[in-house]
Amino acid sequence: LKKSGFPVHLLPEVGDPGSIAGRTICAWHGIPKGTKVGIALGDFQCSVYSCLTERTDAVLNISTSAQLTICMPSGFQPPETPDPSSAVTYFPYFDGDYLAVAASLNGGNVLATFVDMVARWTEELGFQIQESAIYAKIIKAALDQNDSHLSVRPTIFGERHIPEQLGSVTSIAASELSLGHVTRAVCRGVIENLCSMLSVQRLMEAGVRRILGSGSALARNEVLRQEVERILPFPVVYGKDVDAAVGAAMVMFHRK
Repeated sequence: LKKSGFPVHLLPEVGDPGSIAGRTICAWHGIPKGTKVGIALGDFQCSVYSCLTERTDAVLNISTSAQLTICMPSGFQPPETPDPSSAVTYFPYFDGDYLAVAASLNGGNVLATFVDMVARWTEELGFQIQESAIYAKIIKAALDQNDSHLSVRPTIFGERHIPEQLGSVTSIAASELSLGHVTRAVCRGVIENLCSMLSVQRLMEAGVRRILGSGSALARNEVLRQEVERILPFPVVYGKDVDAAVGAAMVMFHRK
């Protein structure tokens, strides 16, 4: 940049995450003068930090979209040039570590689209029913249906590494077209899609011993939780909600 004549004196100094950038020079919205101000932190990294307590944990978050994240071994360095066709992205983390992240565009939004489709079909047939009621009924129907041989690829929003791959349904049998069969297959497809991006084998090789499940879609959907436990051969702990603001506070507290 210097050779190009760029005014490098305008650039901020680079510091370690969790270090102090300065202090407030006046009182501000109840925050007293002289309060320490930390260097800006990554939103995703702080979200993971808020719930990841052991290096052997993997974080599964399913809200609108979905993410499956593990911490790479100490000393790991990602390729200098990212592979755009790779389903896994490496994010810098704290203390020189890296996170391996399978960030799917298809999560709770797939189920929301499915519910919307059922609502529109119902309306076209001349009936009115609230989407919240539809959601409750399809979950109950899927709970009554323990398994389904339907195979749903739920990538209706594409994926970053393969945007042209959209959704599909295969192994369709006349005996498995009930609402319960289809709903369970959709839920299973969401989890299978994540595992196609970051495989169970790779989780095992990374030394994962436990899954931390979070996100509104997992919290609301017992069928989704059942499919997580069926597909992932690890103990699953729920309620470890990710929160970037909490994570940022934890980083500053632990590194003060």
